[in-house]
Amino acid sequence: MDSSMTDRSAYLVIDAGGTFLKSAVLSTDGSVFDGSSCMAKAYSSSSREKILGAIKQIIEGGTSYITDMELSLMGIGMAFPGPFNYIDAIPLMDHKFASIKGVDIRQYINQVSGLENEIPVKFRHDANAMLAGELWKGNAQEFRNAAIVTLGTGLGFAFSIDGVVQCNEIGGPAITIFKTPYKDGILEDYVSKRGFVKVYNEIAGQEKKVLDVADIAEMALNGDADARETFCEVSEILSDAIRPILEEKEIECLLFGGQISRSFCLMEETVSEKLNEVGNLKKIAPVGSIENAALLGVLNELLNS
Repeated sequence: MDSSMTDRSAYLVIDAGGTFLKSAVLSTDGSVFDGSSCMAKAYSSSSREKILGAIKQIIEGGTSYITDMELSLMGIGMAFPGPFNYIDAIPLMDHKFASIKGVDIRQYINQVSGLENEIPVKFRHDANAMLAGELWKGNAQEFRNAAIVTLGTGLGFAFSIDGVVQCNEIGGPAITIFKTPYKDGILEDYVSKRGFVKVYNEIAGQEKKVLDVADIAEMALNGDADARETFCEVSEILSDAIRPILEEKEIECLLFGGQISRSFCLMEETVSEKLNEVGNLKKIAPVGSIENAALLGVLNELLNS
C-alpha cells in the first residue's frame, strides 16, 4: 500500500449505548477526522426495525462522510454491551436490544454498507473496548495488568494481563461482576445508575427522592451530606466487591469509565482508602477520554485483525 493510500485510510467506529449510537471516523493513529462524529437514537427497547434502522442510519452517515472526503474505508467496528457473541456478531440480550437477539449484525452491516465481505467488521464488548483504548492511548499506557469499572445504566468490568484484555470464549469480559450477589439482589442493583438512586433514597428518605445520578452528583458537589454519603457508600460497596479480583490478578492500574465516572472526584477518596492495601495497585483514576476510549479500543481491534 503506497503512502498516499495509507494517509487516506479510515475506520468507521461505533459505540452502541442503550440510549444513543455514537460514531466517528478514525485514522490509523486514532485521530478523529474533523466533522465525522455522529449520533443517533438507539431505540434499544423498541422494535427490531427501529434498532436496525438506527444502525443503518449511523453506518450510512459514516460511509457518506468517507466517500465525500475521498477516504479509503478499511474497516467497521462496534462496541456493544453484553451479553453478545462478539465472534459471530450475535446479540444475546434480553434487557435491552432484545428485539435483535439472534440477528447477525455483521451480515446486516455488510448489506447496508454495500461492502459485503470487502472489509473487516469487528465487534467488542464496551468495557473491553474502553480498557483496550486506555491501554493504547489513555491512562493505562504505563501498565500491563490493568482493570476498568464502567458505571452507567449497568455495571461493567474488564481487565488485562500482560497488556492483553482478557476475554471469554465468545469475546466478552473474562470476569463479570454485575451479577455478584449483594444484599437482597445483585451488585448492579447498588452500583449503577439505579443503584445510586436506590442508595440515595434509602439514606435521604422518600421525601427527598431523586431520579438521576447527575442530580445526586450536583447536590454532593454543593455540599449536600446525604448525596456525599451516597457516593461514599456506593464506593465502599464497589471497592469491597472488586478487591479480591484486583489482588488475584495483580492489577496495577484501576480505571473508571462510563457516564457516572464524570463524578469520580466524589468517589476517589473512598475508593483509594478502601483499596489502599491492594499490593500491586499503583494508580486509580478515571479514563483519559470518556467519549473516545471505547472507539479507540475498537479501532485497535480492527488494526490488529
